[in-house]
Amino acid sequence: MSISVSVDTSKLNELLSKVPGNKQKAVRSAAYYILGESQKSNAYKNRTGYLRGSGRVNEAYGDFVNVEYGAEYAGYVEMGTRKMGARPFLKPAVEKGESRLIQLLKEGLFK
Repeated sequence: MSISVSVDTSKLNELLSKVPGNKQKAVRSAAYYILGESQKSNAYKNRTGYLRGSGRVNEAYGDFVNVEYGAEYAGYVEMGTRKMGARPFLKPAVEKGESRLIQLLKEGLFK
């Protein structure tokens, strides 16, 4: 079970069209920030490094930029199971990345 997070800007296109810079640049920057923050997490034991190393940013979706973890057990670590408590590493990074994206957009709007 892999896990991914999408940053969807389709509803913000009208606002983002006013940004003089490239909106995808801001979204891409926020996605890489989220990836970096999630990889720094100590929420789970990093015995082999496989989970941490399976993270990537996928830009192949148009208005979407996905932060994806390909490790088959990533979703179980993030959300837990009935036998193991959740050890979220991606959700806290997304919460940090949200403020980063807002900051980048403000910089673009008020240049």
